[in-house]
Amino acid sequence: MKVSIIAFTDNGMEIAYRLSNSLSEENTVNFTRCGKGALSTWTEEHFSNDDALVFVGAIGIALRAIAPYIKTKTKDPAVVVVDELGHFSIPILSGHIGGANELALEISEILNALPVITTATDINKVFAIDTWAKSQGLQILNPKCIKLVSSKLLKGKSIHIKSDYLIGGNLPDNVYLNDLNDSEDAYDAIITHNDFENEYGENILLLVPQVITVGIGCRKDISFEAIEKSILNILKSENYHILSLNALASIDKKANEKGILEFAEKYALPFNTYSADELNALEGDFTKSEFVKSVVEVDNVCERSAVMESKGKLIRRKDTCDGAGVTVALAINEPSLSWEK
Repeated sequence: MKVSIIAFTDNGMEIAYRLSNSLSEENTVNFTRCGKGALSTWTEEHFSNDDALVFVGAIGIALRAIAPYIKTKTKDPAVVVVDELGHFSIPILSGHIGGANELALEISEILNALPVITTATDINKVFAIDTWAKSQGLQILNPKCIKLVSSKLLKGKSIHIKSDYLIGGNLPDNVYLNDLNDSEDAYDAIITHNDFENEYGENILLLVPQVITVGIGCRKDISFEAIEKSILNILKSENYHILSLNALASIDKKANEKGILEFAEKYALPFNTYSADELNALEGDFTKSEFVKSVVEVDNVCERSAVMESKGKLIRRKDTCDGAGVTVALAINEPSLSWEK
């Protein structure tokens, strides 16, 4: 996690130094003393680039600083305020999904401070589905529905979750899994990599695991537009959600292919490549092409690279994408989910 700390006084800088020393063991941390008129510039830069911001000073200063940049709970960084004597550690933004609550608790242990946690599910000790989703690597498709699930639990009611995958461990209190049928009420949350967003009611929380790897091959200097259209069309044809992607993979000869790199950047996906020897050594049933082998020394790039990166199984064989100069294959490695965070 990338953490930036800002302080305003001599006492505040001592706190910042202590936090930096401890947090740096597992995070990338930088700290600074705020110069005159520099707070807005510092906040704008780090709010968009870092995972967490820590203000050592007054809550009012922090609130005014971050207010212009707040967008959504799924994107905003964690923000924690610590008073300059280190008595209190207070998360003020992205307590669950951004991890501010956890960071505040960690800071409280470092400083022997009192953590001031105000999120309702935490203080009432009920299951927080957004915190759990983050811990399991699930993408939240419609975060507005988080409050609907949480409010039912806070009222002592039960929620019902449908999952396409096994979930280990003991169910949290008032949480039921895969227990409804078509004649009963709708589920409160659904966990799937399928793109069924329009088939469910607008009040159902949709959680998407990143489980699908795209293996890709293409002509040299193929455009980003051709890459994007080909991948999105394949996903649409299979009813897989774009948020279910976890990586792109190809042969090392495509490591600098501009169109693939642009797609990876736009959708925030890693792009990894493998040598012909590595791909050839992979065992499995793959669609063979002598032409491809004559060019890159391996009989199939997209299928082999998808399985190599995924370490799972092939779920969509090589597709030539209607002669667009792009070949795409998909592999899946189902998530290992647990009720234990």
